[in-house]
Amino acid sequence: MYQISFSRNALKSLKKFPVADQIRIKKVFQKIKENPFSLDVKKLGSPHKTSHRIRTGSYRIFLDIDATSKVILVADIIRRTTPTYH
Repeated sequence: MYQISFSRNALKSLKKFPVADQIRIKKVFQKIKENPFSLDVKKLGSPHKTSHRIRTGSYRIFLDIDATSKVILVADIIRRTTPTYH
């Protein structure tokens, strides 16, 4: 089982979302603890700061997955409302 840690940006973003969306996102975290590659995890290209992305509804969760130490860093959670993320 993997350990999940959160960046300050990810925690701030999560607190801003509606409670129903927070619950749905937290369920995703429970699933990726067991196997981070079981969901629709997409590996991102080199210009991105993080290595992987998960889509859940209109939200994008950006992750760094370290398989050797079994740690997942949630770098940011963004609501997809515009054509670009940053």
